[in-house]
Amino acid sequence: MLLTALLAGLLTPLCLTRLPALPWWGWLLFPLFACLLRRRPAGRLLLVFALGACWALAWHQLQLAQRLPTELDNQTLELVGTVAALPEQTETGWRFMVRDGHTLDGRSLPLMRLHWWGGEGVRAGEQWQLTVRLRAPRGMRNPGTFDYEAWLYAQGIGAVGSVRAGRRIAAAPALGQWRDRLHQHLGGTLVSQDNRRLLALLIGDRQALSDADWEVLQRTGTSHLLVISGLHVGMLALAFFVLVQLLLRCSLWHWPWPQLWLAAPLALGAAAGYALLAGMAVPVQRALLMCAAALLLQLWRRSVAPLTIWLLAMCLVVLANPAAPLRAGFWLSFMAVGLLILAMGGRLHNRGLWWRWGRAQWVAFVGLWPWLVLWGMPASGASMLINLLAIPWISLLVVPLALLGSLMELALGWSQPLLLAAWLLNLLMTVLAWAGSWSPLIYLPFPGWASWCLALAGSLLLLLPGAVVVRPLALLCLLPLLMAEQTRPAPGELRVVTLDVGQGLSVLLQTSGHTLLYDAGARLASGFDLGEAVVVPSLLALGVERLDVLLVSHGDNDHAGGVPSVIRMLPTERLIAGEPERLQGLGAQACRHGESWSWDGVEFTLLRAALSDAPANGQSCVLQVRAGEQGLLLPGDIRQAEEYALLPQLESADLLLAPHHGSRSSSSYAFIRRVAPHWVVYSAAYHSPYGHPHPLVVQRYQELGSDAIYTGHSGAVGFILGRSGSISPEWRWREAARRFWHQ
Repeated sequence: MLLTALLAGLLTPLCLTRLPALPWWGWLLFPLFACLLRRRPAGRLLLVFALGACWALAWHQLQLAQRLPTELDNQTLELVGTVAALPEQTETGWRFMVRDGHTLDGRSLPLMRLHWWGGEGVRAGEQWQLTVRLRAPRGMRNPGTFDYEAWLYAQGIGAVGSVRAGRRIAAAPALGQWRDRLHQHLGGTLVSQDNRRLLALLIGDRQALSDADWEVLQRTGTSHLLVISGLHVGMLALAFFVLVQLLLRCSLWHWPWPQLWLAAPLALGAAAGYALLAGMAVPVQRALLMCAAALLLQLWRRSVAPLTIWLLAMCLVVLANPAAPLRAGFWLSFMAVGLLILAMGGRLHNRGLWWRWGRAQWVAFVGLWPWLVLWGMPASGASMLINLLAIPWISLLVVPLALLGSLMELALGWSQPLLLAAWLLNLLMTVLAWAGSWSPLIYLPFPGWASWCLALAGSLLLLLPGAVVVRPLALLCLLPLLMAEQTRPAPGELRVVTLDVGQGLSVLLQTSGHTLLYDAGARLASGFDLGEAVVVPSLLALGVERLDVLLVSHGDNDHAGGVPSVIRMLPTERLIAGEPERLQGLGAQACRHGESWSWDGVEFTLLRAALSDAPANGQSCVLQVRAGEQGLLLPGDIRQAEEYALLPQLESADLLLAPHHGSRSSSSYAFIRRVAPHWVVYSAAYHSPYGHPHPLVVQRYQELGSDAIYTGHSGAVGFILGRSGSISPEWRWREAARRFWHQ
């Protein structure tokens, strides 16, 4: 109970939208007050809870204080720092971390995550002088999408930026780049791209796996196998423990002390070394701590319940980093182990090996569903069957052979065992690619906290040993997870959600029975696809399972780059585009001026100026919508010339998406007066590289009485049209889902 109270205290601050404004010593008042109640029945629990909460609050306060100062946000600086961790080579340059950074005038800087477009190679441990444009850690904010700000915060990253120029001023010390040198040496042996996959298992190099590899792993539910996970660390520790004991028994050399005294430290040392290769990710920390606890208890001849060891490891990880629970890997790794301990306790002594193995896969498959839904992650329908074979293949064949082969390569120059391990891994990837072609990916929207908690209770009841009587009740509890209902607008109403896709556009329009998506964001030069990473997860979280119409204003990347991913991941009945010739192979229909239709009492009309010799922006397909007495206008990137050409067809609109993200080339006075919007939404990146929206454009809308919303500031924003009275935002996601680590 004390460990549970401590964990609850450590986790509670993560629910806060803002941290209380207290100095670090102010947090001591709470445990001092709890000390007065320690003699009461619940006093000790309250004291431990208060100590955990105060530690976490003080830690978070110090962590936030180490972020990039506001006055340096979006500024170009000259700095000196040391390359940390293992740099990643991207399609466009290098991405790496810099620690111990400071400006040339001596001002300290936080841990930074930088990207150097087209830059020269960097190595871990090197010291560089860099010209960097730094930004505060900030991400796009949309329903159901990856929280980039939480990910940065959990890793202690206080600034991000892009490198303009740099020069190496000091080479790395030998100890500082051992992992990098190992990466280079083994990479020289594993020459082909397929063989280099093995680096993911040897030194935790996630970059060694291509996008196609990750897609295969996701579709088969085996992503945990191709990184250095807790499973591999635990298996390695167990193998070393058993191997040392066998060698001592068979050796002629007499060990004068108990075998445990040698086997346990060596097993723990092997696990720690492997964990260091992985970069000490949270699942690896959990496995290492649990191994350490189990081995120490063996040395002390103590018997402690496995759940207690599990809970102790969780508390230690959160004590070391109270922001660790902000990452999905923390919960998925700990919950997987906890579920196995809970569901298989007391049932192993009278069961065969295959029953235990099959039961373990069933427990992980059923028990992790609620946690996958919580984090907006898809589940593979065939993962249970695939893991039955994939886990022993990796853990018993590939990993031991890869580690042994690495040692032989480094010590003797023999590469054959390492290449054999790579061949075995490639063979498995071929099988997984075949299995992934028929393995369905299941996306479930978050059903709300009440339904999710009910489903979590149902999954636990379903897996409890001997709980046969309550299984019908458990299945009923799971129904809200599988049948989550999303609210839709009433007939005659229209929901408009402008997503936060940075420098681009994507707008969701929903009636009571139909769905239209206007544009799909960009696909960046780095390979990051906003259609796949932002648009589709947001639509799924909002209850969209199919699109009646995907309307692409024109072919520019910031509007059409994410279209292929959206079509691939969501059934789409009709694709309309202002420039269909630029969407080759997707079956796009041309936008026809004047085409109109009605859905559930809401009127839609397409407009297109089609001026001769107009650039891509001028070819934009404009969408005009009328819901009752209220209107919406989505003009794409039209210029002032197209605005004047369309003036006779334009109606007033209560809600307007600023043409061309608020560019100075658009939003003429005549256009604004004609549309007379009550609200204007600027879909542009925070610190837009193009200066969108232009101050003169913002001033025009202000002069004519329009209220403004900036997706770069508010995140995704939702409106409902068609109701009586004036419209106002239904929600702004940055505020609706705010936590203290968000900018």
